[in-house]
Amino acid sequence: MASAVLLASVGHAADAQVEALLGKMRQAYGATKSVTFTVEATTSKNKYTSTITFRSPRTLHVSIVSGTDSRLRKPVSIDSDGATVRVKSPMGLEEVPFTTDLLNGALRGNLESICFYDWQKQLSTAPGKNMEHSTFRILLNQDWNGKKWTVLEETAAAEKVVCKYYVDPKSYLIWRTVVKVSPGGDKGQEIDAKILKMGPGGAIPDSGSGVIHV
Repeated sequence: MASAVLLASVGHAADAQVEALLGKMRQAYGATKSVTFTVEATTSKNKYTSTITFRSPRTLHVSIVSGTDSRLRKPVSIDSDGATVRVKSPMGLEEVPFTTDLLNGALRGNLESICFYDWQKQLSTAPGKNMEHSTFRILLNQDWNGKKWTVLEETAAAEKVVCKYYVDPKSYLIWRTVVKVSPGGDKGQEIDAKILKMGPGGAIPDSGSGVIHV
């Protein structure tokens, strides 16, 4: 049985603790200038492995492969320089203007990946931000992968989802995101996305457009 300590109950009683935690998480992501990490994302139908190299603020190289999704049996690469998103697949190269929503939708993962470049919106309860209408609770000392984690549980009632973010209590980065739907929700939104490894960012290779990011 997992060892857990409930820090705060759902609702306004949790606001001060939640805001303090979110503030530390925003600070951590904002301070991350480059990183390379591998994510394993499991949905109701498929499993994906993504290797992501990020350089602040919006430069990314992503390679995605899946043994279950026929569209990704061969690796597909996604590149962003903050102005253009380039998707290179066996079908060719597609280039579209950059938006965070477009890039978020192209990745196979959740906040454990998205927050590196979109932390200001994703990790905020301010008006117009991603968590504005959510409620929260915090669980301390949750067991996962041989370590103890701080879990921020977000309930987004309008979307009928409950998200659990496994936050490293030392770095304040998310290493796992588990999304479950509430009754009446869309099962297609469920995902369990885990960072398998993380290390210093390296050079970002040629995306196929003739530009190499170093």
